[in-house]
Amino acid sequence: MIISLANLIVDHDPMTVARRTQDTMLYIQSEWNKRHADPIDKGELHKFLCDEHYGDLSEEQKAFTRQHRDEMRNVYGVTVCRLLLCEEMLHRNMVADFQSYRSVFCPEGGDVP
Repeated sequence: MIISLANLIVDHDPMTVARRTQDTMLYIQSEWNKRHADPIDKGELHKFLCDEHYGDLSEEQKAFTRQHRDEMRNVYGVTVCRLLLCEEMLHRNMVADFQSYRSVFCPEGGDVP
């Protein structure tokens, strides 16, 4: 439910939606190109991501795009949750700064989960 709420936050900010769409396009293109000899058409991919009734993609490309679009949507939702958590912990003086926050959730120096 929290991830759904975080996605609503993203969905209601046009600039974030645009950034998520661009990031999703780059991710899909990269993943598609790793597995296929023929690149996915950027223009058709963009049309499809904006509205599934448009874009001249094959059925395989559509399924691939849906799966990876949903992955990116989830990642953005989790990111918003993590940012909100960090902000709240900073506000309550539970951590001194972002590095302290990272040390709580990434004690081994990795990225924030």
